[in-house]
Amino acid sequence: MFEPTTALLPTQLAAPPDEARLRSARGSAALDQWRGLALLLVLISHGFFFTNRVNGAGRIGVNLFFFISGILVFRSLAKSAEGPWERTTSFCWRRLRRLYPALLAYLAVIVAAGYFLQRIPGQPPHSDFASYLRAWPWAMIYLTNYHGGGPMAMGQLWSLGCEMQFYIVAPLIFLLGGSGLRRRLAVFAVLTAALMGMGIIYPLRRTQLDVAKYHFEIAVWPMMLGFSCEFAKRWFLKLPLNIVKTIFALGWLSLAAAMALMAFGMETKLLVIGVGSILLLPCLLGYLFGLPLPGKPGAFLRWCGERTYSMYLWQQPFTICDFLPNPFHPLGAALALPIGAVWFRFFEKPFLSANRSHRLSASETPAP
Repeated sequence: MFEPTTALLPTQLAAPPDEARLRSARGSAALDQWRGLALLLVLISHGFFFTNRVNGAGRIGVNLFFFISGILVFRSLAKSAEGPWERTTSFCWRRLRRLYPALLAYLAVIVAAGYFLQRIPGQPPHSDFASYLRAWPWAMIYLTNYHGGGPMAMGQLWSLGCEMQFYIVAPLIFLLGGSGLRRRLAVFAVLTAALMGMGIIYPLRRTQLDVAKYHFEIAVWPMMLGFSCEFAKRWFLKLPLNIVKTIFALGWLSLAAAMALMAFGMETKLLVIGVGSILLLPCLLGYLFGLPLPGKPGAFLRWCGERTYSMYLWQQPFTICDFLPNPFHPLGAALALPIGAVWFRFFEKPFLSANRSHRLSASETPAP
């Protein structure tokens, strides 16, 4: 499925300029595709949640989201030539400028709609309009992951809170690493190991559902891992092609195995998430080696990946919020794609960076 050409492989780190640019463009396309795959896993998880046979798929998707975010965060910080304070403020401002308008618009619509939605019978707890009003300020400042008891239509914002919290601390981690290789290795390795340890140990010790699993310190480990992997990419790029192909094969096998394990219900959820986490490695290599999925499947995943944020905002009201009857949840998950695309067009696309806008235009232009 992934057949890289010799010209695109980084057989030497100092690649010719044209080759490096082409590989970078293909790597960015691959990341968008993996982000699209992450979205589809969340849609599967929420669209078929009522079957109790998709437990863990959503967390695999969120972990992929977080991992890709970590990669992009380090890449953005490493490219900046600004001073420490300017780099931090500029980085945070760029993220807020792009992401906040779509969130504000979503919150305005869903809080207003909450007044009418509360009248639908059979709603889960905290579906009354007062709960919408109480949860609204927490969502506005990206702290939903620390505020339990909100309406389900804002529940998906926990992951956006984790991401924004990482955006705030990532420049500080970058500065803490300094400029020396040994210091960076030590700082990044210690933080990655500590956060991964917390992310793994907590669910093993706490099998019951509770809000703490959405907390930054428990859920953020894939972002720190992606951050560290982008720093260490020079070593990953030395992998031979046959190893890369093997890892890709193992990655898709792990996804197939995770999907099969889901059929056994909630008892296998942690195993599903663990097996599905293997996908992070082929995601990294697909990005580094410039290996996007070809054809229409690849184009569809990339289209979803470029609009993931807006689509992710809207998938929950049409699925697990129970505004629709259970049999309509798969259709609701599918509806999140065109609705999110429209939301992206009006509330996200106008605020993209010049580089991101250029990439989006290039992907939307048919090949000659």
